[in-house]
Amino acid sequence: MESNDKFSKITGVINKTVMRILIGIMTFSLILASLHLIYLVYQHIFDHAPYFLIDVSTLFDIFNLVLVIAVGYELIKSLVLIISSDTIPTIPIIQIAIIAVANKIITLDIKHTEPNIIIGLAILIGTLGLTHFLVKYAKPVKMNRETEV
Repeated sequence: MESNDKFSKITGVINKTVMRILIGIMTFSLILASLHLIYLVYQHIFDHAPYFLIDVSTLFDIFNLVLVIAVGYELIKSLVLIISSDTIPTIPIIQIAIIAVANKIITLDIKHTEPNIIIGLAILIGTLGLTHFLVKYAKPVKMNRETEV
């Protein structure tokens, strides 16, 4: 029994170390993405005439980058939650999945997207919403010996 405990402790330490490395890489990536966003906005405001105006396609790129950074931030928060907990926090992970799919839907170019992709995303967001509702608000069913099959 003690060898199983040692094995569990060692794998737990290794897993948490890997997660910390991933969080560090993602944080560094978010910093670089934020700097790129600042540069992109600066470049389009001051380097192109007419000054202080941003065209719609550039605005689309800026919003896309902002949403990617926001999803990355939420993913880092969930990884920190996973490290700090012995159990997997399902509700925050489901919420992050909803945010990621919503990001994809918001930045989707409808003119160049096939209908089955749109239907698939609609089904995915619906099932994620239903899963979130069930996990957060449904009460667990208690089974007793009389109701077990």
